[in-house]
Amino acid sequence: MTKQSYGAGLIGPVNRRFVIRAGASLLAATALPSLQASAQDGDIVVGALMPLSGSGGSYGQQMLASAKAALAEINDAGGPLGRKIKLVEENDETNPEAAVRGARKLVEVNKVSAIVGTWASSVTLAVAPIVQDNKLVQFSTSGAHRITELQKKGYVFRTEPDDLIFGNAYAEYAIQQGWKSAAVLGLNVPFTATTVEAFRQRFSEKGGKVTNFITYNEDQTTFRTEVTRVFADNPDFIHISGYEPDITAILKAAYQLGMTGRFLVPGFAVSPELIKNAGPAAEGILLVEEGVADDSPAYQRLAKAMGGGSDIFYSYGAQVFDQMNLFALAVEAAKSTDGTALTSAVKKVAGSDGTKVTSFAEGIKILRDGGQINYEGASGPVDFDADGNITVANFRVSQVKDGKVVPAGKITDVKA
Repeated sequence: MTKQSYGAGLIGPVNRRFVIRAGASLLAATALPSLQASAQDGDIVVGALMPLSGSGGSYGQQMLASAKAALAEINDAGGPLGRKIKLVEENDETNPEAAVRGARKLVEVNKVSAIVGTWASSVTLAVAPIVQDNKLVQFSTSGAHRITELQKKGYVFRTEPDDLIFGNAYAEYAIQQGWKSAAVLGLNVPFTATTVEAFRQRFSEKGGKVTNFITYNEDQTTFRTEVTRVFADNPDFIHISGYEPDITAILKAAYQLGMTGRFLVPGFAVSPELIKNAGPAAEGILLVEEGVADDSPAYQRLAKAMGGGSDIFYSYGAQVFDQMNLFALAVEAAKSTDGTALTSAVKKVAGSDGTKVTSFAEGIKILRDGGQINYEGASGPVDFDADGNITVANFRVSQVKDGKVVPAGKITDVKA
């Protein structure tokens, strides 16, 4: 399965790096008067707040197309409570300030019942206070662990595995391969600290050892010293926790020094540009990224609707596809578009106590007969914890071979 041309499978530097600047954006997200949609008939309006331009533009286009694919299925099945869903698009420009403006419009003017698709972590952090003040549901594909604290206030759900689960995924794959020692090169930013600590703890629990953890600064351009140090103990593999520019420079430094070894890196940091720029230095690197439920009927329907096949990877698209279905099923289960009622209903329709369904059409039949459902979708199981985080996630591992990204393995059922 190859990366889709929209950029699927790459979390991108923006969605985590923006977290550093999110504080200023949160100040801008002042409380709005409650404008919750309460009409009992007519269309149910959902806001698609996505990065349709800016650094996340390629991801947003895939997400919007996936939301529309889900919308078509839901409306063809009659919609929740017999009402159609109308999708209103807003471009957050991969920017928290633009996202706040878009969210206010969706809430005040369009009177949405929910917002789906926020991607950059700073965008989710900036928009969440608005939806929470107005008691509306928000679904995000952001990974920063900071979001969990914000989610404790309710209304915000995350279908993206957070940094803790990502750290555990790296460790699980290493143990799966029989690797016993690791060295880490980590960018000195909050997400690295969270991810690396989770990795270190899980790796140690499974019998592994981190021999060296070397941090570097965001504006650093030369890495000869750090690379020399990280190879000193001859580890079984080296995990680089950073973004595309610094990982590119690190790979080049190792190649120039003649130091070879296994590099395990986040999938969001590797693009066709990195592979081109790094050249032979990128050969063999292993990428870990959030997975999809390849064999799920939901994912297969999405891939067909998107015009792709089994060789195309719609990671964020799968999440948004599931977000739309979860919202519609929650409305049906709650018999309401009230945000407080939906917060409880989302967890119920995605919970493990019920009949497994992979579509809105399957789900409403059971709900209308008085039964319980367990929605498992295109992205996999979407069971939420008390804070609105998914509790388990699947990942895929790819490798750069001959300048191309090819499948190299899977990591399933990774928990925090």
